[in-house]
Amino acid sequence: MRERFTVGALVVCAAYLGAGFLNRAEAAPEQPPYVILLRSRDSTVVPERTKHGETGGGFIQVTQVEPNVLLVVMRGATAAGDDHAGRASLQFNLTQDLEIQATRGGLRPPRLVATAWVIGSLHSSQRHGGTADQSPACFVLRSGSNPIVNLCLKPHSAAGCQNLLVNERAGPVETIVSTGLYNLTQTFALSAVQERTHLSGAAAANYDPDPKLDAHWNEVLKPFRAVSHRDFGFRVILRVVEETPPPGAGEPDDSILPPPKEQKSNGVPMKDAIPSR
Repeated sequence: MRERFTVGALVVCAAYLGAGFLNRAEAAPEQPPYVILLRSRDSTVVPERTKHGETGGGFIQVTQVEPNVLLVVMRGATAAGDDHAGRASLQFNLTQDLEIQATRGGLRPPRLVATAWVIGSLHSSQRHGGTADQSPACFVLRSGSNPIVNLCLKPHSAAGCQNLLVNERAGPVETIVSTGLYNLTQTFALSAVQERTHLSGAAAANYDPDPKLDAHWNEVLKPFRAVSHRDFGFRVILRVVEETPPPGAGEPDDSILPPPKEQKSNGVPMKDAIPSR
């Protein structure tokens, strides 16, 4: 009797576990119509500085946020001067190959959506000397040698005791593409220069939530200390979705339907004929 009960309990547990696995499989999220696959990559950040200059951070991150969404971030900071002449710069370069693939058949063409942001701060603490610069922040997606998407945010500069908070956006830019291989390039640069003068001063460019600069640069960075730095940097989001059908697609247009034909019974028109039983 005990053996029968044990075998029955095992069968019930197995059936319960099987049903649980099936429910999990049914609840698995469906793949988006199109996905982005990352291929080979070449990225560099080149810091340059003199004795009285400093660079902080300086990195490039490529993240697959979702199967059909790509996020590229460039961040860093430069500072120079502080009672002496100095220079510091960061040069960012990224080349990323990627592929757009369909996850199933019978789809409309893929639509590519690209948006770019550049957020940061530029500082100059001396009226007669000291400049902080942000270069054009550019993103280009190519198919072969043909540019498909080209986003370039304008440069910014601060000098002569200026403090500038930059928050610029380009896009979203949308275009119809096809499946296949693409090449992404992204460039960005920051610099700070403090010339030799008889007065103390410093310059800084901060495009990093955590710039990792020495504490003696805190004074030049002070004007925007209370501002949220969470989104500082040069960011690009690339998304691929299925093209939406045109308005009214698949719905009959009553304006082009032919008029109803007149029914006749023994040669006499019948407008509201009731079928006989």
